[in-house]
Amino acid sequence: MTTVRLLFFSIILFTCAQHSANAELMVSPTRLVFNERDRAKELVLINSGNKQITYRLEWQEKKALVAGGYADIQKSEVVNFRTASQMMRFSPKQVSLKPGERQIIKLALRKPKGLKDDEYRSHLLLKALPPLKQADSKAGMSITLNVQMSYSLPVSVRQGAFDSNAKFENYAFQYDQSTNIGGVSVRLSKSGKHASFGNILAYWAPNSDEPKKLIARVNAYSIYPELTESQTNLIWLNEKFEPENGELTLVYEGTGEYRGTVFDSKTFHVTKDMFDIADKS
Repeated sequence: MTTVRLLFFSIILFTCAQHSANAELMVSPTRLVFNERDRAKELVLINSGNKQITYRLEWQEKKALVAGGYADIQKSEVVNFRTASQMMRFSPKQVSLKPGERQIIKLALRKPKGLKDDEYRSHLLLKALPPLKQADSKAGMSITLNVQMSYSLPVSVRQGAFDSNAKFENYAFQYDQSTNIGGVSVRLSKSGKHASFGNILAYWAPNSDEPKKLIARVNAYSIYPELTESQTNLIWLNEKFEPENGELTLVYEGTGEYRGTVFDSKTFHVTKDMFDIADKS
């Protein structure tokens, strides 16, 4: 496999593992945005597992990465980022949930006077704490492994009129004949003070006269303002779809507060030899 294809399938496996690891804690919503008139928000935590769990809440400062995910902002970099934590308050700061229990976290925004038009973001970390009681064995030494995953979600404060643009710049196909797994990698350019948020959809048609069919998508995709470009991978929905000549249409449509907005829509003419195809061997 090429390096690009290895990266593509590694992302699929990582995403599946991440969803499984966080299955014991349900968080809603998974992102919080304070627009100009918002002053308070709520976050709901639900223990969907079968054991008591405890989380401590604290702020993290992170920057978005071009290929997805985040990296911690170093102290020397903080001055170059618009963080939100200094104008936010939340309570409680620690929660302990029995199976099936829920807890509401309340967040309050206190904007300073003369806040500059921009987007300010920090990440609220739900830091998993170990169980109060560890398993013990009188028969001899034993080790109990308690796997608890911390969870982090972005909290943004948007000031000023909406200012966000995203454009499709390029794409690439990956397809493995042995597993019949494939997808579309896309690259977008980004400009504006505010993040974009929505779904990226890929449609296919043999030619311009045929109806378009949805072949791949990625949901809840953000491009944050510190980025000038972003890359992501869309997994094929139809396993029987195979490389052929045709037209690929990419659409980045807004959801949530951006519902009804289409950031970009572009059609590319494709030939079969453009696919990065792995051998069956």
